[in-house]
Amino acid sequence: MYGLMIQEHGRERTNMPKNLWDKEYNRVYKELVRDYLDDGYDITEAKYNARKDAKEIMQDQLDFVEELYDNTLNDLD
Repeated sequence: MYGLMIQEHGRERTNMPKNLWDKEYNRVYKELVRDYLDDGYDITEAKYNARKDAKEIMQDQLDFVEELYDNTLNDLD
């Protein structure tokens, strides 16, 4: 359990993402925030735009995976 949870002022906080999708979302989000900051946005705008874009990117990836899964099942029939 060491490394998965940390104690912070009497509260437990999860240090790791819950699954691979959360980890990928966090990676994409951080990358987009950096890109927006490099483009001259302030931190609030950068985070807002990155959150919207990261959700859209993750939804596109999920749609692709679901379509691939459905196509694979149809090919097996």
